[in-house]
Amino acid sequence: MSASGVTGGSGEAASAARAGAAPRALLLMGQAPEQEKQFHNQPEHWGLLAGHLRAADLSTRHMTDDLSVLNPTNLASFDVVLNFSTGLTATAEQVDALLAAVEGGVGYVGLHAATTTFVEHTPYLAMVGARFSRHDPIKRFAVRFTDRDHPITQGLEDYEHEDELYELTGDFVDRKNVLPLSGVRVLAEAEGHPMVYVKQHGAGRVAYLASGHDARSLGQPTYRTLFTRAVAWAARRRP
Repeated sequence: MSASGVTGGSGEAASAARAGAAPRALLLMGQAPEQEKQFHNQPEHWGLLAGHLRAADLSTRHMTDDLSVLNPTNLASFDVVLNFSTGLTATAEQVDALLAAVEGGVGYVGLHAATTTFVEHTPYLAMVGARFSRHDPIKRFAVRFTDRDHPITQGLEDYEHEDELYELTGDFVDRKNVLPLSGVRVLAEAEGHPMVYVKQHGAGRVAYLASGHDARSLGQPTYRTLFTRAVAWAARRRP
């Protein structure tokens, strides 16, 4: 799902030049092919996330599992990058291009396994703000909003869903060494673990939503609201 003929620059200057125009979004999908069970890369994931993109106020929506899109020329065509990929390996040049875009003002929204991908690049994990450590088997749990003063969570009620409860660490090298996250503003938690947080990376706004294993969480109405608001906030649009 993409739009052709898109041009423009990244960063705050480009955002200012496009003031009033709906943002342009790139969503990275896919899962490492060596993982036999493609548990985050099924048609339902593509379909549900495509629906969430359609619900967001965007002028361009592009979903792909081709990491060659991570180059300076192509990233200059987007105002916000979302990442739902799992366990993928990117080249240093691809990660550098993504980090430079975010540092320059392009928004970034990490979704669920975005903390499990590109893990050989610690600067990427530092930009995201966390690395996946572990999770229990899928279970039902409550997501509680701890900060409703942020545009992403304003007015939302706590909710329950079935999902993998991700436990995150601030150690970007050893995922088994669980350290508190630093430099993030936690907006929601579950059983003491961050579920929604935001941070800054250079001039770029970064948001992370920990939920999203399958339709049981991706299809939850509050998740859809969090998704569209995170995109708007990261792209510097009023949710």
